[in-house]
Amino acid sequence: MYLSPQISLTSLWMLATAFMCVLLLFAIYMLRVRKVAVYRRRTNSERPEIADADYLPASVVIYSQGDAEDLEQLVKTILSQDYPAAFEVIVVNEGESTDVRDTVSMLRASHNNLYLTFTPEGVVNLSRKKLALTLGIKAARYDVVVLTTTAVDIESPQWLRHIMSRFDREGQTEIVLGYAYVDPDEDCSFGCRRRAFDNTANNVRWIANAIAGKPFRGTEYNIAYRKEVFMRNKGFARSLNLHNGDDDIFISEVAHRGNTVVELSDESMVRLRHGNHPRIFSERMLRRAFTERFIKHRPRFLFSLMGWLQIAAIASAAAAAWLDYPNMQTAIIGAIILVLMFALDIWAWRASLQTLKSRTMFFTLPWFSITYPLRQTWRGMRSRSSKQKKYTWD
Repeated sequence: MYLSPQISLTSLWMLATAFMCVLLLFAIYMLRVRKVAVYRRRTNSERPEIADADYLPASVVIYSQGDAEDLEQLVKTILSQDYPAAFEVIVVNEGESTDVRDTVSMLRASHNNLYLTFTPEGVVNLSRKKLALTLGIKAARYDVVVLTTTAVDIESPQWLRHIMSRFDREGQTEIVLGYAYVDPDEDCSFGCRRRAFDNTANNVRWIANAIAGKPFRGTEYNIAYRKEVFMRNKGFARSLNLHNGDDDIFISEVAHRGNTVVELSDESMVRLRHGNHPRIFSERMLRRAFTERFIKHRPRFLFSLMGWLQIAAIASAAAAAWLDYPNMQTAIIGAIILVLMFALDIWAWRASLQTLKSRTMFFTLPWFSITYPLRQTWRGMRSRSSKQKKYTWD
């Protein structure tokens, strides 16, 4: 082995290809991955002061599946929100539940703005969750509905204030996309870092596109929109044959650049309970991969391209080193390009992990970033054959 400035033309082209892949990767990171952290810093520092009189009344709709204990904790938190305008809380339970009825009745004794409704028993060929949300939204007396579920914990008394601060009286903002994070401390089992990265990458994907004016989904755990938008779209009419899709298919139908805002303040975030458990995580990812097939304008290019650019850079640098072996100068240049790429991975993704309250990682980030599109492709294939209930007749 030796060092020589004489590098073959083919190896030079290979090194140039690897470097161009890194440059393109940097551009995508700036346009999408880093955009989330930059947006949050900017909006927090530039958040205008809103007079209490300017807040709109709100109807908070809670979707429940009979989990009375979690419901009680969540309802108490929402009823104690520091919100300057009128608001109501509507609990919609899937089917009859004596425990849920007793819990709401007990709380209603001291809160006359709390209501309860049930979905009818024996409903078939219809998404029970979409039916529940439809009942809650139609029962809402106020123009803006804020949707959440008993699967979350609301940690800030300012949650409702921050979500509703994005709505204006002129009606320009019609949809506010909140965020639900997963506590990294709740999952220490094998694969926890991979799950944390994939969850963050999936959230960065839709948040960054919404910030860029191309919203295509939100999160069912923390979302708000005007009742008029729901009625104008005839609710979930276009996806009634699917069990899910209330936060991606529906949002892709009604959201656009001019009417959608992302809210990422600490106070507006909710914590998803048990969201990183291996089984729950897998089910959620497969469910999302399936429903996204029905979204016409979802991003198919940039996020998938990132991993393939990294694979191409590694392959090009390795090929250049192999072609010029035993001239180690080519291998050293290729190694420098790859180290630059790995440092870029760490720089971009660590900011997003911290912004979205995920697990902090360092040396494992390049590996997860490179293999992310492969895992997504595999999930897309698995979602078609999984035993999850996808259609309402399943």
